Amino acid sequence: MKLRLPSKRFVLSMFSALIAIAILLSVVPAVYAEGDEPLTPIPGLGRLPNATLISMHKKEGAWFNDQDAQLKDADRLGAAFQKLIDAEAKEGKNVSILQEGLATFQAEVTACREIHAVAGNIVFSIVGFKVNGDVRDRLAAGQTLLDGRASLKDAHFRLTDAMLNLRKSFASWRHTRVSGIPLYGTSTPGPSPTPHP
Repeated sequence: MKLRLPSKRFVLSMFSALIAIAILLSVVPAVYAEGDEPLTPIPGLGRLPNATLISMHKKEGAWFNDQDAQLKDADRLGAAFQKLIDAEAKEGKNVSILQEGLATFQAEVTACREIHAVAGNIVFSIVGFKVNGDVRDRLAAGQTLLDGRASLKDAHFRLTDAMLNLRKSFASWRHTRVSGIPLYGTSTPGPSPTPHP
C-alpha cells in the first residue's frame, strides 16, 4: 500500500489560509485595544470613545488659553481702575469704596491665577495621553479631564465673581459721588437689634 501525500498546491493554500487567520486574530484585538469596542466606563464620564476624550482634551487646552487672555484683561482693568482712583484722589474726592473694591478684586485675581496655574499643570500634563495627544490610559485620561475641568471652572467662577464685585463697587462709588448718599444695600450690615420683652 502506497501512502499518498497531499500536493504542493494544497499545502501552499492551507498554509496561506492559516497565515490569513493568524493575521485576522492578531489585528482584531489591536482594534479593540484602541477603545472602539468594548469601551471601559470612566467614572464621571461614562463610556466615551477615545476620539471624544481627545477632543475634550483639546477643548480644555483652548479654554485654558482663553481664560489666560481674560486674566490679562483683568490685569488691564485693575490698572485702569487704579488710574481712576489716582485721578479722583488727586482732586480730593473720597475713593475709599474704589480702593476697597480694587483690593478685593486684585486678591481674587491672584487667587484665580493660582487656580489657573494648577489647571494648566493638569491640562497640559500627559497623564493618560500620549505625547501626540492620543489616549494611552482611558481611566487616567478621564481623571485628567475631570480635574482640569474642575480647576478651570473654579477659576472662571472666581474671576466672574471678582468682576461683578468690582462693578458693584464702582456703581456704589458713582452713586455716592453723584448723590452724596451711599447706594442702598452696600453698607456693611451690623448686628440686628434684639427685641426686649
